[in-house]
Amino acid sequence: MGIPKISFGLFGAMALSANFLAASAVQAGDIVLTVEEPVSSSVYSGVSNLRGWVVGSSGIAKVELHVDGVFLTNVPAGGFRSDVGQQYPSYPNSNNAGFSMAFNYSNLSVGPHLIRVRAIDQAGASRDASVNFNVARFDNPYIADPAKISLGGASSTLDTRSISLKNVSADGKNYDLRLDWRSEVQGFVITQATPAGGPPGTNYSGGYHSVVSQTSNSCAFPVNQQTTSDLQLTQAGTQLTGTESNTLPVSGTVDSSGNFSLLSNRQSQTSGNCRGESYFKYQGSFPSQTTAISIYFEYFGSCPYSNCTANFQGSINKVNTQASPHQAPHNAQSQHWRWRSIRAGSGQSVLKTAQIHSFSIY
Repeated sequence: MGIPKISFGLFGAMALSANFLAASAVQAGDIVLTVEEPVSSSVYSGVSNLRGWVVGSSGIAKVELHVDGVFLTNVPAGGFRSDVGQQYPSYPNSNNAGFSMAFNYSNLSVGPHLIRVRAIDQAGASRDASVNFNVARFDNPYIADPAKISLGGASSTLDTRSISLKNVSADGKNYDLRLDWRSEVQGFVITQATPAGGPPGTNYSGGYHSVVSQTSNSCAFPVNQQTTSDLQLTQAGTQLTGTESNTLPVSGTVDSSGNFSLLSNRQSQTSGNCRGESYFKYQGSFPSQTTAISIYFEYFGSCPYSNCTANFQGSINKVNTQASPHQAPHNAQSQHWRWRSIRAGSGQSVLKTAQIHSFSIY
């Protein structure tokens, strides 16, 4: 039997071939998986929970944690969950379906991130669940000395379920904090931590055009050396929301210095129990007009798990029009991200959907 293939769009769409599924020997088992924390689209800071539950008709062998496309660790499993046991009494060990661990979210950079929890049963089948979330943190990811935290010069304001603290000193730097009630932890948690002075004085809402060049590529398929992208952003305080080419949703944060971080929604396509997904992350500075863009590709399910990343760096410039003149038409069927390629040596922007490349599965 030849090596099965999976087809990926250069930047986003992943069309799973019928030949791949016919060749795949492992079918997904009857696995039910739920991630309870982090909560989708929520903000996390410091050490908090990562938890959920999973049951499988063949029994669960292990639970894996992947952060931003990279395997991190196995999650301790077997926690007592009588509620799950009552709901799934015929599944093995369903009363002990919980998995959980303490996780230092502040070890991640400020801005958007994605975790994927992968449950593998005793027969080797698997099921995945992913969650997008944001991180707010102090510059120091772990402040061990309580004496380095001071509210001596701080002021506070309250609303219905939030606390705002201005000018909090943490490890020698001053921050403005927002704490919101989170039912999952039954307490208040930090959801914003920006250098004292609050949101940037400049409103960075508007359209932006990026031209970036490839710096590295861990994928088995080639990607173009240069590409361009168009963003339409709306700023509310330190929060950014918007779209790439008026099609793909993005969200993230901007600090008082104009440094920003954005994460796109995931584009996905499923064929049978094999699923392919892709998404991108921006990191850059509006004032210096620089950006780094990382494109993440993953596939999983009945097919062997694999991931790769293509990284780019270049410029980002504000455009005068609300709708970028470089916008490509939307093609809902292809689900391609609207990235454009630049012909090598010509510098000419090409309005086209992503090329399809073949990716070998080993």
